[in-house]
Amino acid sequence: MMTPNSFLTKSLLYDWIPDSEFNTYDLSDLVVLDQGLEKECKAMGEQFHTFLAIYKKGTIAKPKGLCTTFKYANLDPKALDVCQKFEKKLNGNILVAYSKPLLRW
Repeated sequence: MMTPNSFLTKSLLYDWIPDSEFNTYDLSDLVVLDQGLEKECKAMGEQFHTFLAIYKKGTIAKPKGLCTTFKYANLDPKALDVCQKFEKKLNGNILVAYSKPLLRW
């Protein structure tokens, strides 16, 4: 069955989103990166023990969205620096790091 979020299944990045949220939330603000950037992003997530998501430029948190459901990761200064450098490659899109394991607010 195709859902509005089916476009995300092509991505390596979003397999951490639980089925219940994946199937019911509007995730149209998430970005599927090209393969090179996606691999780099996935490796960063593993290195810093976080789940990463890329949002379209200008996205604001929705009342029913990942940012209002799951807690952010607390990145140490080195991880934050690496993430900020990576974010500069994203043409204004926004990198968000969620805690791993996922924690609900």
